[in-house]
This record gives sequence, structure tokens and C-alpha cells, in this order.
Amino acid sequence: MDISAVVARIMATHPALQLAWAPATRKRYDVSVREFTAFCDAQRVADEERLPASEMLLAIFTASLVGQVAGTTIGGKLAAVRAWHIQNNQPWQGATLLQYVLKGAANATPSSSVQKRRQPVTAEMLQELHDNLDLADHLDTAVFAVATVAFYGQLRLGEVCTSKEEYTAFNRATSPSRRHLKAPHSQAGSRMLGLPWTKVKRAKGDEVAICRQRGDTDPINALERHMQINDIVQEDTALASYCTLRGTRKLLTVSRFMKRCNEIWMAAGRARHTGHCFRIGGTTHYLLHNVPPDAVKLAGRWSSDAFLRYWRQLDVVTTVHTELLHGRESRSAAR
Repeated sequence: MDISAVVARIMATHPALQLAWAPATRKRYDVSVREFTAFCDAQRVADEERLPASEMLLAIFTASLVGQVAGTTIGGKLAAVRAWHIQNNQPWQGATLLQYVLKGAANATPSSSVQKRRQPVTAEMLQELHDNLDLADHLDTAVFAVATVAFYGQLRLGEVCTSKEEYTAFNRATSPSRRHLKAPHSQAGSRMLGLPWTKVKRAKGDEVAICRQRGDTDPINALERHMQINDIVQEDTALASYCTLRGTRKLLTVSRFMKRCNEIWMAAGRARHTGHCFRIGGTTHYLLHNVPPDAVKLAGRWSSDAFLRYWRQLDVVTTVHTELLHGRESRSAAR
């Protein structure tokens, strides 16, 4: 019996190893691994030469994609193949040659594959939701509460909403319950929301500040109205859930949430938006209102690279801060 093969097989299916990648990432990686094996089939590469794959085979696979998709997409496919090697306890042989081929692939990215910059959700768009949703309706009230929390809390929608609407699918280890919403900690009533699972920290979770705002789009009022109308009183009730006319409870899915938001916005003549537009919208909103970038970055749990990459309306942000700086200097000189 080949002990090493047995160990590798056990490790490949061990829950601890599988949990190293988020479910959505594993699903995406499976597609890329099938694409790699299909390439090997077409090239008549022997099974024993695929795992572990030589650097030359990895480079040829990378080169076959050049000019078809973006370099970052190719990098993601290679990350999937590398994860496949790790799961099977096989050495990864990608090195200098592969790095340079991947760099060339990035330089050859076709313009057609460059994703258009997603426009952020704005405070005005939240106001449109407030004015056009039926805030006496169970679903609409839940949608508005999640919209304000996602925007002002700079949240990823997947951290609060789910992919399945059946309440039996509610996973308390990954989605916040009523108990995760802390008691007010300021005179204005701002609160902390615990996230049991996040994209970056995974099961370690994190906390975000949901701060009181002026006007109709205040997330604290929206949350309180939502919890009252949707009877979210019990500690273990899903925060992003709502009651139906039949008296049953459903989870608010990302797709249902975005469909309802886009119905309002498209009726107002706006383009369709995606879930991530709330997170980048909240970030942009704070920067435009002179909240220090370090504070925005900390509150939004941004890494340095991602924070810079996802800034929106940077020209406006720069103008606002530059003009204010010049104004301060002018007043100082006048004295």
C-alpha cells in the first residue's frame, strides 16, 4: 500500500483543508481545474504529468489563454490549479518562467475583457429607495434596512444576506442573528454589528460600526423599523430575514435584495447596480464628506491595495480636499 497516496487522499477531503477556501471560491476553483484538465486532454498530456504539473506545462496553459481573457483572470485560474496541487499534497513547480509568462499575459489583456468600473451607490440612491419602497411591507422594510446598513457600514452583501431564501438554510455560524446587533454605545444611538463570518477573517468574524445618520436614510431607524415590522425579537433570529403574508419567515437573499433595489433605480432611469456597489459607495460617501481616509479604511476593513483600487470619484475626492486645503491656507494668510 502506498502510504503517501493514502495520506494525500485523506488530506484532500479533510474538512480543515476544505475550509481554507470559501465555498464560492471552491466552486470557482473547481471550474478552473476542469478547464486545466480539459486543456491537458486536448494536448494529450498523461495523467501522471498533470499532477504535479511541470512549470513548462503551466506556462503553456497560461500562454494558451493570452489575448482571450484578462491577465488577472488567468492568474485566478492558476491560483485554482495551485490549490488543486495543495489539496492533493503535490509540489507546486511554478517559478520564474511562469511569472514572466503571466506578466506578458497581463500586458496582452484585450480591451474587451477589461471590466467596466462599477459605479457606487450614492446617498441619493438610498433616498430613492426610501421614497419608493413600501416601508410598511415586510420585504421592502428588510431591503431598506440592509441597504442602509451595507452602505454606511461598508459591508459586503454576503456578510449579511444569504444565497438561499428557505429559513431552514440559515447558518448561524456565517450570518448575523439579532444577538449580533449590540446595544447602542453612543448618545446618538450608534451600534456595533458583529459579523460571525467575513471574506477576509472567515470564521474569526469581525465587527462593524453602524453609525447614526441624519435624514431618512439613517440605518439605526431603518434597523429598528425592520426588527419591529418583521418581528426580529428572538436572539437567534436571522437579522436579514422577513415575514411573509403566510406567516412564515424567509431569508433575504443577495439576488432578491438587488432585484428589488434595481427595480426602483431602473424606474428612475439609473443603470443596474451590483451588490459590491454598496460597499464602494459607502467608502466614497465618507471620503467626499471629509472623513479621514485612515478612518474610512479602518471602518471598512480595507486592505491597503483594495482601498486604493476601489476609490470611486477620485477626481471629486481630490478636488474637495485640495480646495479645502487652499481655503485654509488663504484664511491663514489673510490673518
